[in-house]
Amino acid sequence: MKWLVILGAGCGFYFSQNYPAYGKNILIFAASSLTLPIQKIVTRYQEKSNNRVRVSYAASSILAQQISRGAPTDIFISANQKWMNYLAKKNSLIAQSKRKILSNNLVIISPKNHPVKLKTLNMISLNNILKDGRLGIGDPDHVPLGIHSKEVLDHLNLWQPIKKRLARLKNARAVLTFVERGETKAGIVYQSDAHLNNKVNILFKIPTKMHRKIYYWAALTRSNNQATSRYLFDILFNQNSKDVFKHHGFLVN
Repeated sequence: MKWLVILGAGCGFYFSQNYPAYGKNILIFAASSLTLPIQKIVTRYQEKSNNRVRVSYAASSILAQQISRGAPTDIFISANQKWMNYLAKKNSLIAQSKRKILSNNLVIISPKNHPVKLKTLNMISLNNILKDGRLGIGDPDHVPLGIHSKEVLDHLNLWQPIKKRLARLKNARAVLTFVERGETKAGIVYQSDAHLNNKVNILFKIPTKMHRKIYYWAALTRSNNQATSRYLFDILFNQNSKDVFKHHGFLVN
């Protein structure tokens, strides 16, 4: 099986670690909602290291399933605990190294040219926004964003009335892209996706009481490359990386 990898890119910041003089490959699997901050962290790491880092972004469920089938990844960052625990049952290194790294909130967004605000969230207000269009969400059968989105709609007794008007998309970045392009009239996304994004408007900040707390988890996944990948894994938790995550709208401890 071939694994999709995307080389991270972005602007940088300073790290003080002393890196090994030799070069090795490090493969990260990361939830798609982490694309921008991880690109920045990886780019700066590579400026200070001889190691080459590749990053594959997708829904946490897809990445976890690829790891379980033998994908040679070194670090996994999941958008929820379920998929991390799924792997930890089979991988002792994941079980030992897994740590909470971030948290997030949910918002409802619309394309930039539809600057309407929602004072409350119900079927009437959604109909006013959607008109004859659809609401974009992550696929609730697989995608962490979709699972949390369904929790919100269930909490408000809106799931059954609106389920036929949903666009169920493959990951968080897809939901954001559909709204940016106007392919859906609105979408439920992570707060971080809408942060600093000039292509969308935030219509409604969803109260956290409407869904389970959103945590991201990170773990080392491959013991035969652990000495090299540990440097980068530890960097993900330092203050410089926390500042990058905050800049992109994530919540950190």
